[in-house]
Amino acid sequence: QLGLIHADLKPENIMLVDPIRQPYRVKVIDFGSASHVSKAVCNTYLQSRYYRAPEIILGLPFCEAIDMWSLGCVVAELFLGWPLYPGSSEYDQIRYISQTQGLPTEHMLNNASKTTKFFYRDMDSTYPFWRLKTPEEHEVETSIKSKEARKYIFNCLDDIGQVNVPTDLEGGQLLAEKADRREFIDLLKRMLTMDQ
Repeated sequence: QLGLIHADLKPENIMLVDPIRQPYRVKVIDFGSASHVSKAVCNTYLQSRYYRAPEIILGLPFCEAIDMWSLGCVVAELFLGWPLYPGSSEYDQIRYISQTQGLPTEHMLNNASKTTKFFYRDMDSTYPFWRLKTPEEHEVETSIKSKEARKYIFNCLDDIGQVNVPTDLEGGQLLAEKADRREFIDLLKRMLTMDQ
């Protein structure tokens, strides 16, 4: 346990060591944003936007788990051939995440320093709750127009398993493919966990 946060994991910073002789051996590069867990500070730029963890977007305390989030986004991108959450702004980023995985937890939203940039607290109900601002509400407040940049729009992470399903498999091969996809989605869900 090094207690190190890379803070900028993305495809460009994950290199194949020797694709021929060691196809699964990788090397992580560019430790310019790295810090020890005990010295981690949320500044204006941590993590490239497509791979940015909800904790960073919302202004919450964070740990090495932000690297696991980034790695999950990279793995999803390798599978899809397109970024999972290609937001053109932090609002779009948290909107995409929320539409696919649900809102961040009440605990996260209550304790984050930037919650009100993206969410409204609805006090008119018997039980006050947070709701994501609509793209129009966000634009009125910030003059930043929301853009749809996703190639795939998922209602949940399970939907990813239905993308690019081979049509030429049958029997045992088809069963193996389905099992691999279930395991992949399970791994992805564990990497993209919002539960601080």
